Amino acid sequence: MATKADRTKQAILSAAEALFSVQGFDATSLDAIGSRAGIQGTAILYHYPTKRDLYAAVLDRLFAPLTPELDELLDKDGAPAERLVAITTALVRFAEQRPAAARLILRETVARSDEAQGVIGAAGADRWERVLTVLGDADDGEAAGNPDVLWSIVLGAICFYFTAGTSLTGLPGHVRREGDARAFESVMANLTRVLCSSQGARQG
Repeated sequence: MATKADRTKQAILSAAEALFSVQGFDATSLDAIGSRAGIQGTAILYHYPTKRDLYAAVLDRLFAPLTPELDELLDKDGAPAERLVAITTALVRFAEQRPAAARLILRETVARSDEAQGVIGAAGADRWERVLTVLGDADDGEAAGNPDVLWSIVLGAICFYFTAGTSLTGLPGHVRREGDARAFESVMANLTRVLCSSQGARQG
């Protein structure tokens, strides 16, 4: 059975996730998180000594369902392109289920908070380095063959689609229809194959 302290920590994490994903790291105060969680803002420091520690804990909880799946896909044998397609598919389905994760990453990409990006980078550095290793090293460093750029295209498209994609039509009140996410998933899988093909062509 969860203790009172456990319930308080979960309330803090839920409040922080909601505010960080909408307002960003720098613009979110501990007082605002505390107010949303129903406690004093300073009481958060009992559980998380700094806002940076809290942000790291939010990331850990938010991405916990995705981490083992990515590790399994990265460790599998098979053609690099198909492994990356499987990873892309996993990312699309995760973002569909947890759009707050996409909002949080996109928010900090735009805001460029050094502290938040440092936490995000530290949390995902090893895993994304393995993704880039699968994709392969670029021969010439040009944008079309740079694995960092290629994978940024994939991640950027996923984050943007589940954060602001419905606004692209310019039509008020536009909402996604049933099946839109699966269609997007198919598009992203094909895009990953094309990018991998482009990468392979440059290396060859």
